Amino acid sequence: MTIERVAVVVNGGKPQAIELSTAIEGFFGERDIEITEERPDLVVSLGGDGTMLRAAQLAHAADAPLVGINMGTLGYLTEVDAHEWKPALEAILEGKHHLDERMMLSCEVSVGGKAVSYVGLNEVLVERTSRHRLVRLAVYIGGESLAAFNADGVIVATPTGSTAYALSAGGPIVGPRAECIVVVPVSPHMIFSRPFVLASDVAIEIYVEGPGQEASLSLDGALGCDISSGDRVRVERHPRPLHLVRIGGPAFLDRLRMKLGLPA
Repeated sequence: MTIERVAVVVNGGKPQAIELSTAIEGFFGERDIEITEERPDLVVSLGGDGTMLRAAQLAHAADAPLVGINMGTLGYLTEVDAHEWKPALEAILEGKHHLDERMMLSCEVSVGGKAVSYVGLNEVLVERTSRHRLVRLAVYIGGESLAAFNADGVIVATPTGSTAYALSAGGPIVGPRAECIVVVPVSPHMIFSRPFVLASDVAIEIYVEGPGQEASLSLDGALGCDISSGDRVRVERHPRPLHLVRIGGPAFLDRLRMKLGLPA
């Protein structure tokens, strides 16, 4: 992999991340590598998992690999500790790394007959906007009706996203290399409230049902748009994955055990 252009995505709320970005830009400048978000060959994230999710949008759009340098607590996505940034970047430039494929979600929203498209790494969330009223969401799997949930919302997550909001909502932990999509109702007011693990080639459709219903759509924690009665959200696997750089940091189970405080 030839690297001529690098994009650096920084958590602007962390002074140490801003300081490190200056050092990293100098590192690449000494090697005549341009810092730009235009057609980057590599994207570097400086922050935690939240910054990684923002960087993933840029990396996926450019079809460029993404490496995360952790500036906070242990994350599921960041690969490199801050004090190890220089040998890690040298290893990448020397080709001493490998790439993990992570499933992305493609989301199309039909609002008032107009279609808008989004892409996400972790999850698509349709949730209520009213503090005092649940939202009614009809869920279809591959064109077949699953259920209509009176709930706080519905999450559609990738294996990567199974350890994010979906986990706190009662969803299963899924290995990042698994080929599946997870659907998790959020606080549904019904006896049956189990999550669903589905094949990765199915499309999930969510309709906002009932008069006067309002909801919001978000992807990876960022607001997509507001939706209301009759609007439809269609979620399916994106045909192109995200490529995450791996150099030799903690494996998925090691990160999971440390993050959750599980006994060894």
